[in-house]
Order: sequence, then structure tokens, then C-alpha cells
Amino acid sequence: MTPFPIASLLLRLRGRARAWLGAAFLAAGAMFAAAVLAAGAVLAAGAMLAAGAMLAAGAAFAVTLPALQVDILDAQQRKAGQADVYLNYVELADASGVTRGAIGVIFIEGQARLFLVQRDGGRKLVGWAENHKLFNAEGKLVGYYNWTALWSYVYDDKLKKVGQAQCLAYQGVCAAGIAGYLLGLY
Repeated sequence: MTPFPIASLLLRLRGRARAWLGAAFLAAGAMFAAAVLAAGAVLAAGAMLAAGAMLAAGAAFAVTLPALQVDILDAQQRKAGQADVYLNYVELADASGVTRGAIGVIFIEGQARLFLVQRDGGRKLVGWAENHKLFNAEGKLVGYYNWTALWSYVYDDKLKKVGQAQCLAYQGVCAAGIAGYLLGLY
């Protein structure tokens, strides 16, 4: 079973909703840690991990850092679009700056999954990425992506290079996002 609705829901959070959720996670983590301490219980590793996870999730949602802007280049080295790389997701825009979609990480059963969502009115799921491969929403392989410390590269399903971007942060997610953009999923 593929949890696509979860990915769509989590990528919808913007602005105040994201800040409120972050504040809620911070508060829940702090209250949980305080309750365990107040009860005089010996903090087991599980309780510490749960409190730490809530605090970390709250910090990740509440802290909004400015985006790292990355130019997406096509195979002829011309600017085809732009990626705005945030702490926990990447937004993709066309060359004129209109946001077309986003990619985010969802942790399911201990594994990180990458989901691509189109930024139209319904925020439709358009694909997912796994092991340097990009799939459309129906599960068909549409291309490949790879990255080095400085550059992310995108290839079609025939292994022909279609573009690149200089993703200096969050390289794997950025590479999968630009692959989705350059391969026409958005």
C-alpha cells in the first residue's frame, strides 16, 4: 500500500499552519519530558527518544530558514527553472518563477520516502523517487538522478542527460526534485 494521501497532506502545510504545527510539536515534546521528570520516573531510552523526536519535529517545522535558490539547467546549460531548497522540502518553479511543485521526505516504517506533488489547486501527487530512480504516480520509471558534492544530474529513462543543478544542500532530495521538473512531472 502506498501512502500517497499522507504525502499530499504533509506537503500542504504552509505559513501559519506550519508554524502552529511546529509550536504544537515543541510544546508536546516539552510537556512529555516535564511529565516524565515530574513523575520521578527513570528516563528510559524510549522516553528520551520520544521527547527528543517531538522537540526535533517542532524545531524542524517552526524554524523557517531562507531558501537556498538553485538554478535548474537543461541539457544545453540554459536556465530551465529554479529550485528553492528549504530545510525539509524543495519547491520547484519554472523559469518565470511560477511554483510548479514540491518534493518532500516522508518517513514510513523507518524508511525515508520522497514524494513529488504538483502545486495546482488540488496538489496532486505526480511521482515518487527511490534509489536514484524517478517514477510517475502510476509507478512507471521516467528517469534517473545522481549527485556529487557540487552538482546534481538528471537522465531520462534511456540514460540521456537532460539537465543538472548545483545543489549544495539536501542533495538527494534536490536532485530528485529537479529530475521531476526536467522530466516533465510538474
